[in-house]
Amino acid sequence: MDLSGVATSELERFQTALMGHRFGFPLSRLALRGEGMERLAEEVLALNTLGQDGVLLLLGAVLAERRNGTRRPELVWTGPEFRWSGARDTAVVLADLFHKAANTVLLAGFAFDHAAEVLGPLHAALRRGVTCRLFASAHVAAGFLREHWPFGPPFPECHGFSPDKGVFASLHAKCIVVDARWVFVTSANFTDRGQTRNIEVGVLLEDSHLAAVLEAQFSTGEWFTRVA
Repeated sequence: MDLSGVATSELERFQTALMGHRFGFPLSRLALRGEGMERLAEEVLALNTLGQDGVLLLLGAVLAERRNGTRRPELVWTGPEFRWSGARDTAVVLADLFHKAANTVLLAGFAFDHAAEVLGPLHAALRRGVTCRLFASAHVAAGFLREHWPFGPPFPECHGFSPDKGVFASLHAKCIVVDARWVFVTSANFTDRGQTRNIEVGVLLEDSHLAAVLEAQFSTGEWFTRVA
């Protein structure tokens, strides 16, 4: 059985579901897929061979190793997929990051739309007390709360990028840093197309050093000005 392609968040959800007796043994592919656990559904025969106690022991060992060791980067993808894929869905990863945020979110983006679906989980995080700094090109940042934030307070802190006079440039990066721990870098804009329809590729890492370096790139840049 190979669980290396299964995201840690999926293994944690599976562990919680088993401990809460939401799944009965033998497991079924249909039940696992109904919970969005497509990768685990492919291993259902091996899981049933271990039995519930064996699976819980295995999950505990795998999760402990991941927490104590170096986490592998996770491939994040928007678009059509093969029946089996080791990639995670872009929209799912984005929502999961906002849901797990406990303290801070840094969000940098080029284009935004469909805020209710794409950014709704971020607003929920802010309501829990999370703070967010948003970075975008100056004209996007200046109109962000009016055009892309239909929720009302609390609001993200908006910073705009303005290139030097005569230089044609924009903030084209799309990335998120959560709790100075998780880093998500993606080609996908924070739009319906980018999250659900285009072919987009990204990577998710749990790396506090990279998180600190990336936050510093935005936080110390003289080219960013707070606009809201």
